[in-house]
Amino acid sequence: FIGDPGRFGLDAAFPASFLALLVPHLRKRSGQVAAGVGALIVVATVTFMPVGIPILLASLAIVPGMLIARATDQEGAEEQPG
Repeated sequence: FIGDPGRFGLDAAFPASFLALLVPHLRKRSGQVAAGVGALIVVATVTFMPVGIPILLASLAIVPGMLIARATDQEGAEEQPG
């Protein structure tokens, strides 16, 4: 049994690892859109949803980011001579 995770800094481990995964994706437009939509979802739902649910809902922000990435990839493929 670990006890108080804050004593070992484990309370900051998940957010830090999440940021480490997120930062490289913010260089592309699709990553910026996904992060922005996710942040809006969390801010809009955090006051009235149970703990953890806003984060799960924010994961749905992957969808618009994925659609933008797919559209960008298709545009790039059409522009290059094959």
